[in-house]
Amino acid sequence: MLKNLVFILIITLGLACSSPAKRNSNTVASKSMASEKGTSNIKETWKTIPVPASAGDGMIWQFQSDVSDNFEYEFSGDPNLAVFGNGKWTNFYHNNWDGPGATIWTHENVTVSEGNLRLITTREPGEMKTYTSGSGTHTDKATRLGCVTSTKRVKYPVYVETRVKAANAFFASDIWMLSPDDTQEIDILEAYGAQNPRNGQQWFSEKFHISHHVFIRKPFQDFQPKDATTWQKIDGYPFVSSDWVRIGVYWKSPTYLEYYINGNLIKVMDALNTVGDKDGIDPLGYTSPNQTADNTRTGLNKEMDIIINAEVQNWNAAAGRFPTDEEIANFPEDHVLKIDWIRVFKPVNR
Repeated sequence: MLKNLVFILIITLGLACSSPAKRNSNTVASKSMASEKGTSNIKETWKTIPVPASAGDGMIWQFQSDVSDNFEYEFSGDPNLAVFGNGKWTNFYHNNWDGPGATIWTHENVTVSEGNLRLITTREPGEMKTYTSGSGTHTDKATRLGCVTSTKRVKYPVYVETRVKAANAFFASDIWMLSPDDTQEIDILEAYGAQNPRNGQQWFSEKFHISHHVFIRKPFQDFQPKDATTWQKIDGYPFVSSDWVRIGVYWKSPTYLEYYINGNLIKVMDALNTVGDKDGIDPLGYTSPNQTADNTRTGLNKEMDIIINAEVQNWNAAAGRFPTDEEIANFPEDHVLKIDWIRVFKPVNR
């Protein structure tokens, strides 16, 4: 009997001594697994996720910290033009343009909180905007949105990737690159996220738009590929705003682009000319000094700003695809474009 009592006492004391440590260990593990942001391990992950593109023989990917950001800081909406993110971003477009269509880009609609860049949506009572679409002129309620521009530029060869949650709203969620003279553009993300069939929206909201542009400014001309590969429906995303997505572009050379979604290669552009059913990078010769499709075409050869913004584009606004007052007021979080991180890599010698 005495032996049994001693045995029970030892077991009880052993459990009492070990339980707090075990509980503490489980608590720490739970926090680490439950939180997608806010721990040192996760902060490193955005840098160390393998780049899905090949750096090339004898090359490795080098992280570019001066143009990469995981938005683990706070920046409240500033009513004035401001630089934030340790000097990496400004809270506006790269010139004085206030946005397409019924858009008005507003400084204070750019915020950083909860580990995300958050571009919010607002509307001022009675504020209208006039714009053109096709041959017509329209005036509609203005939608105040956010726009961010990098303070440093990137140039090929470069891999740019972001983790983003497109807004569930009647506007485009965009991450793109644009040359300072507005003549060359590469679109990383263009997503029309409203999960609502109103005014023919559904077709657009189910597919990621994969594209680029080359422009002639005067007289204005715009080439953008429009073949079937430019709209991509991705498994697991019934809508482009259904979930967070990791999306990137490897701008390998002026004539070579690779597009990736969640680490999977979804499209390659490797020719200036249109080949078969796939449009080329510059089949019309807009990057040629002679503006002809000859061997002087440069392709996408200029350094570019990184731009993150939301916008109600002309053609969408003209079709009635822009947020209503009620949608903005009743579902404010749906009208936030969220960026978890954006990262940039260059291939360098091993």
